[in-house]
Amino acid sequence: MQRRNVQSLLLLSSLLISGFVGTLASLPASAQSPPQIFVSPAGNDSTGSGSIGSPYATIAHAITVAPPGAVVIVEPGTYNGMVNITKRVTLESAGSQPSLTVVNAIGQLYGIEVIGPAASGTVIEGLTVSHADNHGIFVQDSADVTVEDNVVSDNGLNPSACPAAPAAPTSPCIEENKAIELVGTSDSTVAANTVMNNLADGGIGVADDGHLNPGGLSSGTPNPASGNVITGNTVIGNLVGCGIVVAAYNPGEGVINNVVSSNYVGNGLPGGIVVAADIPHTSAINNTVIDNTVLNNLIPGIIVHSNTPGDLVSGTRIVGNVVSGNAGFGPKTTGITLIGNINGSSIVTDTTISGNVLHNEFFGILAANATDTTVLSDNSFDQTVTVPVQGATVSPLSLSSLSGGLSALSGTVSSVSSTVNSTNEQVSVLSIVSYAALGVAIVLGLAAITLSVRRHG
Repeated sequence: MQRRNVQSLLLLSSLLISGFVGTLASLPASAQSPPQIFVSPAGNDSTGSGSIGSPYATIAHAITVAPPGAVVIVEPGTYNGMVNITKRVTLESAGSQPSLTVVNAIGQLYGIEVIGPAASGTVIEGLTVSHADNHGIFVQDSADVTVEDNVVSDNGLNPSACPAAPAAPTSPCIEENKAIELVGTSDSTVAANTVMNNLADGGIGVADDGHLNPGGLSSGTPNPASGNVITGNTVIGNLVGCGIVVAAYNPGEGVINNVVSSNYVGNGLPGGIVVAADIPHTSAINNTVIDNTVLNNLIPGIIVHSNTPGDLVSGTRIVGNVVSGNAGFGPKTTGITLIGNINGSSIVTDTTISGNVLHNEFFGILAANATDTTVLSDNSFDQTVTVPVQGATVSPLSLSSLSGGLSALSGTVSSVSSTVNSTNEQVSVLSIVSYAALGVAIVLGLAAITLSVRRHG
């Protein structure tokens, strides 16, 4: 009888294992586990296989041999050199410990670069990227890239800087030399990174691409920058440039429907959050700055401006931010400022400002040469703000009552929904695998118990 019970249990476990394997085989290719490649300071590029027991020694070699879609897992250590990514990969630290896993790009043009449409879908997560001459992380002409939970610090050590206007560059230079820079890139996410103490030109940048490649040394492929989400980052103590900049440089391209949300931007030189059109006949359309904390920077906290003839900056939404202790362009400090070109050929228009909390500024909100500005009555100013609103009329309307007032926020909702759906799909796949494996483990465990009883009984 005992033998028959054991045989029955083993048969059942065999059936479950067959079902488990069948479940895996029936999953779509995109849902199956991608190949994993391991990198360790103790590894070897020549004799290693990239397995966990026989890792490679350098990230660059692992990326070179990785098939598209692979996950490159980097063990704790310091890795010298620049990492170039031109295909879709996930590059992550083992255990997501940025402080222990360092890309040391000293003497290199960039720390990590993600280049071209074939690299769309790339993920960079859990690394420290330091000591590059220019950008720590540079993404160009890609889509659906995720840069998450990294520390990007002490870059811009030998920047290829452009001279201040009106001087013309005498050699190739980088106009937007941020610690993290997206150029001509769309539908990408920069989330939960710490960006600090970079020396070239500030913190995080989003720009279009084309004849002027603001993040590189040569012309790029014409592409707008649209649908990107910059969220949950800490941007502090960066020198020379602004904390987060969404700016247009190429006519016909533009920065469109980007969202800057829930970031902390503080103690920058000069710092702040900027939405701008910087080159003649460029455009920044329907960008949103929402739920950020912007403190103690050496220019106004949030700036929306058009700089040169023919520029258009339209549909910007500034909602729910906390802005305090920032300086101004002159002796009077300013929390939020809108600045159109004084000759009227460069336009800042259709800006909505709602639900912000402003403290310790002379001007709370200052609009100059800006048309169709809607400042709602739900903004909050305490006694430390001398002039709450200058250059615009306060409207009694609510944000939800404005025609199209929430349209710029739909990008945030869509992005979050997409992320949640993707995560749920992955969790669903993992659940199928986990429950099948659990069933196998239970049956095999019962079989082992029965055998043990038989032996001892």
